[in-house]
Amino acid sequence: MSKKKRKSGHYCKICSEYKSNESFSGKGHAKHICKRCSKKSPTEQAADMTMNRLFNMPFGKLSPAKKSWLENRLHDQCEEKVEELYWGFQEIFAPAYSEEEECKKDMELQTGIDDLPF
Repeated sequence: MSKKKRKSGHYCKICSEYKSNESFSGKGHAKHICKRCSKKSPTEQAADMTMNRLFNMPFGKLSPAKKSWLENRLHDQCEEKVEELYWGFQEIFAPAYSEEEECKKDMELQTGIDDLPF
């Protein structure tokens, strides 16, 4: 069996991407922050890290620590972040129906036993 290929470069914890070594400054490697993200203000960095953590959170049972972290995010002062999170979860969890699927469902409901050709 061959060995697993490792990803080249380093992981940026703010934008949650693997980037090349050149994308990091000398001290950025240890901090796991790329040059582009290091130019952001600390509040923007924290907001991006929070959003990435929320969107990358696994489905299923949550540990008590993750539950308490999520509850604290509901009471954040930044309304934009909470609203963005709400709409993000709506896109993930809401069933996405196209107009064609809705028409097919309506047609299935309208056809009765008397309408069948046999």
